[in-house]
Amino acid sequence: MRVNLILFIFLLVVNAETLPAQTAPSGSSPVASGAEQQQLAQPSASKESAVGPEDAIITLRGVCATPGTAVQEKDSCKTVVSRREFESLTNAINLGGKPISMAARQNLAKAYAEYLVYEEPAKKAGVEDSAQYREIMRWLRLRMLTDVFREQINEQYRTPSDAEVARYYEENVADFDRVHVVRIMVPRNLHLPGEETAPVDKDERDKKLLAVASEARQRALKGDDPEQIQKDAYSGLGLGAAPVTDLGKQGRKDFIAEESTELFSLKAGDVTKVESEPASYVIYKVVGRETLPESAVKDQISREIARRNIEKANQAITQSVQPEYNEKYFGPPAPDVPPPGKPAHP
Repeated sequence: MRVNLILFIFLLVVNAETLPAQTAPSGSSPVASGAEQQQLAQPSASKESAVGPEDAIITLRGVCATPGTAVQEKDSCKTVVSRREFESLTNAINLGGKPISMAARQNLAKAYAEYLVYEEPAKKAGVEDSAQYREIMRWLRLRMLTDVFREQINEQYRTPSDAEVARYYEENVADFDRVHVVRIMVPRNLHLPGEETAPVDKDERDKKLLAVASEARQRALKGDDPEQIQKDAYSGLGLGAAPVTDLGKQGRKDFIAEESTELFSLKAGDVTKVESEPASYVIYKVVGRETLPESAVKDQISREIARRNIEKANQAITQSVQPEYNEKYFGPPAPDVPPPGKPAHP
């Protein structure tokens, strides 16, 4: 039978964009909104099925199929959808290739059955000949061409080769350096006891806090326990519970540039100078250093290479075109609003 695929995809597109959700007349919902999107991301209940490819999985009695497939029963007729037809449809519209759960499959079937029921009455009412329908189909054609092509691009670049991964690792090996550090922190923006009622000389206050931080650093250099140093600093300032000192293993990008440069030049046991951050004075002590092996970061590298290649492929198509919009009609550009249908990162 002929499947009204375009109408079905159109309703999916409408629900995927930022238009108000519409409720179908019978109470069933066009698929893929809210909780149903979560269901779509869950695996199916079973990958194997006892239902054959040509077996009927949806039967609509009273809905006449197109010529050549109608099954006449006295004065009535019926439309039958086989497993093959239904899965051909779902595979086509499931551009992301996510597993479809049993609950989402049921919702798809209910929505599809309802659209088939409405198809013939809508055609008889002249909907297909209306200007509105033609404009919707023109928009949908553009959207589907774009979405399907973008998915082809994603698929093409989704899995980088081992050689690409190895080359990326060699060229960016510093990004996979890790330093295990402990941090001693003296806050600069908290009110100290007594400051709520007495005038505060900010310069004197900052000198006092810097002196506390400098003393903490000297103790760290001597080998005192950083956790005890942190507790003593907070206790001496009359503050509450001290923060945790052990930050674990961190990468270069986890620190501001100046701190990162210093930290990754130190060896185990070394202590940084007193770092002046907007909210705190900070001292770091290096516990150890390592470089993550390629095998440990292969998946991360693959995702980054895929993201870059996909972005580059899309830019090759779009960057040469600079749309101009009449501000008398559209108004000034809205800030930080991505264009409709902008592809997301994989």
